[in-house]
Amino acid sequence: MLKTHPSTTKSERPRLRGGAAGASPIRAWLARVAGVSAARGEFARGLLLVLGVVALGLPKSASAQNIREEVKKGKEPKLTKPPKLLKFVKATYPRDAVDRRIGGKVIMSITVNKLGKVTKVEVKSTPLASLGKAAAAAVKQFVFSPAEVDNKPAPVVVRYSYNFVLRKDFEPRLPWWVKGDKPPPKATDVLIGQIREAGNRLPLAGVAVAVMEVGIEVKSDNRGRFSVQDLPPGTYSVQAISLQHKRQVVRITVDEGTQSRIKFYLQPLKKSAYETVVRGKRRQTAVTRVALRGRQLTTVPGTFGDPVRVVENLPGVARIPYVGGALLIRGAAPGDSGTFLDGVRIPLIYHFLGGPSVLNAEFIKRIDYYPGNADARYGRLTAGVVDVASRDTFAKRWHGSFDVNLLNIGLMLQVPITDNISVTGAMRRSYVDAILPLVFKAADVEATTVVPIYYDYQLRVDAKLSGDDKLSVLFFGSDDDLELASNEEDSDFSIDFNSKTTFHRVLVQWKTFFANGKGSSRLQPWVGYDLVSFDTTGLNVAIRSRLFGLREDFQYKLRRNLRIRAGADAEVNISTFDAQIPVLKRWRDPGAPAGGLGRGGPGGGGGPGGGGGVQQSSLTAETQRFDITQTIGSVGLYVDAIWSLTPKLQLIPGLRFDLFFYQEDNIRPSLLPRLTMRYDYRKDTTFKAAAGMYSRAPSPGLTNAVTGNPNLVLESAAHFALGVEQRLPFYKPVFIDAQLYYLHRYEQAVRNSQPFQVLNRSARKVNWLNAGRGFSTGLELIIKHDVTRYFYGWIAYTLSLSKQQFESGGELLRFTFDQRHILTMVGSVRFGAGWEFGARFRLVSGRPETPVLGGVFDADGNRYSQRVGEVNSVSRQVFHQLDLRLEKTWLFKLWRLSFYLDVQNVYNADNPEATLFDYRFIESGPLRGLPLLPTLGVKGSF
Repeated sequence: MLKTHPSTTKSERPRLRGGAAGASPIRAWLARVAGVSAARGEFARGLLLVLGVVALGLPKSASAQNIREEVKKGKEPKLTKPPKLLKFVKATYPRDAVDRRIGGKVIMSITVNKLGKVTKVEVKSTPLASLGKAAAAAVKQFVFSPAEVDNKPAPVVVRYSYNFVLRKDFEPRLPWWVKGDKPPPKATDVLIGQIREAGNRLPLAGVAVAVMEVGIEVKSDNRGRFSVQDLPPGTYSVQAISLQHKRQVVRITVDEGTQSRIKFYLQPLKKSAYETVVRGKRRQTAVTRVALRGRQLTTVPGTFGDPVRVVENLPGVARIPYVGGALLIRGAAPGDSGTFLDGVRIPLIYHFLGGPSVLNAEFIKRIDYYPGNADARYGRLTAGVVDVASRDTFAKRWHGSFDVNLLNIGLMLQVPITDNISVTGAMRRSYVDAILPLVFKAADVEATTVVPIYYDYQLRVDAKLSGDDKLSVLFFGSDDDLELASNEEDSDFSIDFNSKTTFHRVLVQWKTFFANGKGSSRLQPWVGYDLVSFDTTGLNVAIRSRLFGLREDFQYKLRRNLRIRAGADAEVNISTFDAQIPVLKRWRDPGAPAGGLGRGGPGGGGGPGGGGGVQQSSLTAETQRFDITQTIGSVGLYVDAIWSLTPKLQLIPGLRFDLFFYQEDNIRPSLLPRLTMRYDYRKDTTFKAAAGMYSRAPSPGLTNAVTGNPNLVLESAAHFALGVEQRLPFYKPVFIDAQLYYLHRYEQAVRNSQPFQVLNRSARKVNWLNAGRGFSTGLELIIKHDVTRYFYGWIAYTLSLSKQQFESGGELLRFTFDQRHILTMVGSVRFGAGWEFGARFRLVSGRPETPVLGGVFDADGNRYSQRVGEVNSVSRQVFHQLDLRLEKTWLFKLWRLSFYLDVQNVYNADNPEATLFDYRFIESGPLRGLPLLPTLGVKGSF
């Protein structure tokens, strides 16, 4: 409410910024005593170039069509010198605005010619029409220094904000000749409202709300709320304006003495075909780090809309076996790579049978994929990294989603408890074990395959503490079972099979942000439980693990070009190994060269001994029972620096120290230096190189005193990479990344070819030695099209060679996880009206395997044993598969609904994953991968 002022002395008079030359004395006096200010616009902040700078900065003979063609070719003009305001002219505050106590910003578009004169003023928004006219009259008299485009004077178009401010503690005393004027109609605070985004009900901040008839404009706050005051009774058109949403206009009647409410639900607006968005490139801090966000996380065909499944379509990732859920990166074993959630390791990232990830998409903020040369934050691994960053799920409103398809059902719900506490829960359950046999029957195919039964869950509590501190507690876990499914009535195969992987975690996170804004800290205590079991004919294994961990990550910006990251993490794993295992014995055919079966067994990554390997051998076995408990622990410290030596050169040196203990007297230290370099040779060209050392403890089954060797040392690896990144200068959306890599594995735990050793005059059996070595090398290439209005996609190709020594003294052979050629092509197109269509095609070399030559009857064990050839000497057939996805989305005010059809193996390619034998190892048949599998689903959110 305006307060009266008894008099106007010189010191009390309001300052007036603005006053048109030649204004009448009465108008000038009214403006002075009204206590108003036409404030100078913040020119530096309001100077935004629009399409006019491109058009006006080119030769006059250039047509609009030529301009668009030049922009499309990437020949965009560059503003080398912005215009500078030399002469400012004060505007006169209009009398009607004074009487009605209306002020605010007038937004204008100003055309400045190459002489610095204002030639055109267009008012974009104004609180009152008279304020717009007054501001435009003043701005037309502005004088600027000429702008320069490509170092030549050129006309430009700028946006300018002129602010009219009315002092609320002052009301003028009108002179006698205006005392007879009628007072303005009484105004009331009558219109309040809120603006949300259609489909998800998210509040929209900063949206302009304009009352068209009176020219009043206000903006929504952080909760999407707005209010219009001093609005006389009447009928008005109220318009909500956002650059990212469709405009919406509502007619509303304001009655005297009542309060009107209005709600807007704005639909997201696709980018205009003539809109150019310039993005700055954030410097990477790794030689290869692929960060996945946005639409490409949920619309890739063959992934069932699961974000983490997208990782398997990137360079360096081998095709995951049909029944597996672990990652195969750069030809290394699954245990050599690490999968993390917020830096805490989890044993499984995917459900079996190509199922979704073990995390609900609503909990995923970002996925970072490092095929090699991961920074010092990551330890206890010798290959690649996939780190899933969780989203702060703090909710201010109820939010939920569901996803139901032919394979599983998923639900998620967010509930705010108080203003500072919220709870989010999600779950998923499969029923593919009931669907897959029906698919075989419909396709008129008799087959035996493995089907999964899985579930996962997440429950998170988020709390806001003092300042910007945050506390969260996350409970999450997963359970996977594999069972055989068959629709064959007459089968010679008699086999029992069951595999189970279960894990549970409780993760607490406390995030602290420093008051100066230069650093942060994250403390994470956590506990977990893992179970891995395998049960088949004659073989029963169960490994149970109790885990405890603590992690601290700290980062601080010391200088503008130097940021330090440091931290510590500790982990204790108490494992129990319970098994009934047939212990293998070996005999040779007469005349066969000496040798031995390697670590992996037939077809499972085994390797021969010296002398060129086993050409023909037979295996017999006797069952033994094991019950072993073992504790493995480690403590790690790390530090690295992100150091920009020059605007073009960036170095990331790092150092990690790990201390492992897996027996009372076996403590193994490890000092691991790492270095990454990136050099921006040109604007669109970056060269990169990296080298680093990595280590991990041997698997628990290899270090116990009963079946392993408690004196094993750490398994180690050295990573080297050299690459180049190039964004096409003539077509900016296309990005190319190519690199060569070499990974040298050494001191690998392998089977001892001479297990009996004489120590202190007594024979001792030593099954495993750190005598193994191996390597992976290759080329990784990705050609990626950025996410645009209508399309995104990429082509990923990996050329890889991976070899491993499986037994002490043995030669290097193809590793079990070697896949020589991996080609993946992904593309997705939006057609408008909520329709999107995508395709994925994969072509992969067959995995190596050991041939089974037949069977031999073991009279002692009353069973048949297999005869195998040279380990990993043959390859499976080439894998090829086409997947398609079609999705339609409807957007409503309060929720959204989508139907999708995800079809895997469109042309029903026969891709056998393994070979099943009868009990005599004579007859065999393939264990097929996924057949033609159409999956129809519906998902919605509110």
